[in-house]
Formats: sequence, C-alpha cells, structure tokens
Amino acid sequence: MVKPNYDNSIMSITNSLLKYYGVKPHHATLPLADELLAKDYKNVVLLLMDGMGVNVLERSLPENAFLRKHIKTELSSVYPCTTTAATTSVLTGRTPAEHGWIGWSCYFKEVDKCIDLFSNLESGTESPASDENQPYKYMPYDNILSVIGDNVKTCAVWPYTEYFADTMEGICEHIKNLCGNDERKFIYAYHAQPDHDIHDFGVDSDCIKQMLLNYNNQLEALVNSLSDTLFLITADHGMKDITMKCVEDYPAINRALIRHICVEPRCCSFYVKEEYKTDFPELFTNAFGNKFKLFSHKEFLESGLLGNGVPHSKTEDFVGDYVAAAVSDVALWYKDINGGYEDFKSAHAGLTKEELTVPLIVIQKQDIC
Repeated sequence: MVKPNYDNSIMSITNSLLKYYGVKPHHATLPLADELLAKDYKNVVLLLMDGMGVNVLERSLPENAFLRKHIKTELSSVYPCTTTAATTSVLTGRTPAEHGWIGWSCYFKEVDKCIDLFSNLESGTESPASDENQPYKYMPYDNILSVIGDNVKTCAVWPYTEYFADTMEGICEHIKNLCGNDERKFIYAYHAQPDHDIHDFGVDSDCIKQMLLNYNNQLEALVNSLSDTLFLITADHGMKDITMKCVEDYPAINRALIRHICVEPRCCSFYVKEEYKTDFPELFTNAFGNKFKLFSHKEFLESGLLGNGVPHSKTEDFVGDYVAAAVSDVALWYKDINGGYEDFKSAHAGLTKEELTVPLIVIQKQDIC
C-alpha cells in the first residue's frame, strides 16, 4: 500500500504558483517550483495531462523522448487519485478533505441520491439529479485563475472555457497564440487524454504508445516555437490495468448495501444496512481477501489519506460506513447498465505506486536541445 505525500504533490505546484503571484498559499509549496518561478518568465504554462502517470510515460516512450528527458522529479497525486479530486486540488491548492470533491460519484443526503459530481447526473443514469447543480451548490470554490487574476493575466485552455480545446492540436494552438504576445500571463491547460483511452485499451496498448509519441512530438514543436516560457507538465493521477468485478456477483455484499456504491471503483464508499454493519468487514474479506484495504468510516477520515486542513462539511457525508481502497489489480462497481465501468481495462483511485505517482516535466526555453 502506497500513501499520498501531500508535501510533495501536484497540489504543491499550485501553492507555489499562489505564492509566486502574491497570494498566500494554503499548504507547503514545492521548492523546485519556487526555484523555477523565481526566474520570472513572461509566460508560465501549467499543462495537466489526465492519467499520464510515470508508469504510463515509461511504458509508452523511449528514454530519449522529449517528455521523458525533461522529467525533473516525481510527485504524488492526492487521494483518491482520480480526476475529480486531483484536478480540484490542482485548481485550488487544497486537499480533498478541504474541498470535498473526493470522487466521481458521491451521496448527497439533501436529495437522497448518488450524484456524478462533474455532471450533476444521478449516478448510473443519464438524468439530472435535480434542477439545481448540487455539487456546486454545496461545494463551490475559487480556482487559482480567479484568485491570482488581479496580479497576472490568466487563461484556461480546456473544453469549458473561452479557449476551447479538446485535442492536443487545439491546446497547442491556443498556448502558442496566447504566449505570442507581450502580455505577462499564467495559462492552465487540461487534456482528458491519455486517461480516456487507457480506460478502454489498457496501459500497454499500442494505441496509447502512438498517442503519447504524437503528444511528445507536438509539445516539442510547440515549445521550440516559443520564447520566455516556463512549461510545467504533470498529471492528475497514474493508471493501473485492472480486473473489474461487479457487486451483483457478490450477493452477500450487495444485499448489505443501502444504496449505490459511491466515490470510485477502486475507492469504494459503502453505505451499509444497520443489521449488516457489524458483519460487513467479514463479508467483504471473505469475498476479496487482501485485494482491498478496508477502513471503517472513522478510520478512513483519521487516516490522513484525504490530506490535512479543515475538512469540508460534505467530506464526512461522502465517506460511507466503510471504504475499500484497492491495493491490488481489482476494482468493484456495477454491471454496465448501472455505471458503464464493466469493460474498463485500466483504472485509478487505488493505493498503488502506479496510480499515485506522476511526473513533473519542466521545460525552460533555454534548456531545449
């Protein structure tokens, strides 16, 4: 079992950026990032590649590839190491405990529904959970772009902003154009790959290797076209090839549950019927042995896995009676009709090195060779 290191994490980059742009950081900064930012580049670009963990890079690109040559250090993701929790920590500089966005699907007692946080859909359906967006109603936050916006021009390049981009070509084009003028700026860019395709094809698939090679070449060309720019490239989490199990195939566990499993298939939050609460650990161990680390509600909240700081009021709600964190290759969810994960070849949110370890790729113009 590997635990997150919040003092050397993707969240630390954000706190360095807050400090650099004149805003008090929420947590410890990253000394390497502090040193780099002190060189006072005109443009600072933070590019987050979804799922591009260290193991993905090492298994997809040769050692002399542009991106691998510029890995300066390895960082920890947050926990759960999943896009919902990790990108929110990158955007805020706060721990999952503090911001509350701990996983893909969380239970909201206010509407008595499990909700996919990013979409406000009731989990396992295509229907809105309510007219109001429950996640943003109860867990709003100020992201780094708004917080530092008084001190520097900020731009976001991703599918939900003025600078729309959902391909690497589009991301590179926006970054090139934005960095081409004389205005000092901070750019945050996000790409949903390679995570999306790794889920479907696995870490070692040929299509992932070709994708990463294409991205490697596109980013090298982009950087070579610019000047006075610092690139910080990282990932929200890594990926691990998995064996997906369906809870319907484990009737002793399934009948003990009050509602849909929440959070993630590799970080399962279980809400258990009163009559099964005492026996649930034995039922779970009988089914899965040591494939997961099982925590009680109290143990999980006190474990430090969600990070320190003052917990958000919703965080405790989202942690069920028990939480199972994957420490092997097994994931647990519902059959496809209730969640869409059944055919996943790879996933994240477990307590393994592959999932928690991400690169910090640093590219300074003068370092390009």
